[in-house]
Amino acid sequence: MHITILTPLLFLPFILAAPTPIPEDQIALLAGGDAPNGPPPANISSSAIKGFTGANFLENMEEAFFKQGLQNLSAWDMPERIIEIVSKVHAQEQIHVRTIENLLTHVGAPTLKPCQYLFPVTTPAQFLSLANIITTAGLGAVINLASSLATTDPTLVPGPASILAIEARHDAFFRTAALAFVPNPTPFDTRLPAVWVLNLANAFVVPGSCPQTAPIFPSIPPLSLCPDTASITGTNVPITFTFDAGILSKNGSTAQTPLFIAWVNQDNLPVYTPATYQGAGDVQTIIPPGLAGMAFAALTAEDGVVDLDALAAVTLAGPAPVQIS
Repeated sequence: MHITILTPLLFLPFILAAPTPIPEDQIALLAGGDAPNGPPPANISSSAIKGFTGANFLENMEEAFFKQGLQNLSAWDMPERIIEIVSKVHAQEQIHVRTIENLLTHVGAPTLKPCQYLFPVTTPAQFLSLANIITTAGLGAVINLASSLATTDPTLVPGPASILAIEARHDAFFRTAALAFVPNPTPFDTRLPAVWVLNLANAFVVPGSCPQTAPIFPSIPPLSLCPDTASITGTNVPITFTFDAGILSKNGSTAQTPLFIAWVNQDNLPVYTPATYQGAGDVQTIIPPGLAGMAFAALTAEDGVVDLDALAAVTLAGPAPVQIS
């Protein structure tokens, strides 16, 4: 399989202004610390190398988002406190990239240089809202990596676990700044399959801009919220998604094929709701009860798949982040 560059309908491309880079010798000072100085493992599994390579791809995108956003925050005359916090977030993302690259280099695996990115940000509100989506998806990816390492390379789990706690703090800040809501809406964060998060990140990549071979993963067409969707949806309410209707025939489905929206939220099994095809690539469903915070929705013709990686394999379009509360 090869990578297809995706631009979901939710995201309109806009290039942020080029920022002034942080001097290399000041990154660790601003971040509050540098990459771990303990001895790296003698070797790691091929599964772990694949997982950390994917994490390298994701962290590069996150670092670029905050790097580019900082220049615009200054231009938007944002409060100095916000700029200070985002500057620290950016520096910490740089340390996360450095940490992952150190590990991959130590075991002889290639590291990934950043691609070029397009982020749909023209206002402070859009920046903060997208930051919340990116950090929530990043949390899901790190949880998934730690879960995988617990089976294949348990001695490596403390590293991602330490990053996970910092990513959660970032996410809590952006949730509060973007929504003016409580930073901790749920008792559990949401694990996401790697394929879903890689596709979400890939949506921001400028086609052909990666200077090396990026991770290879199945491309999933985007699923987008209709433009009139409320910023906070709640539950037990109808919601409409849009997608490329051509994917139905490509996957052997038709307009008459039963479709479902799979909802992934917190540490729960996926919940499925029937999706009624409205024509022209629109499906409508009801947001089920029991969801909170940010949920992730995917279109599928399968009902009842409980394993997240198996769900990713049968996803027709998605995932779409949905802010429930």
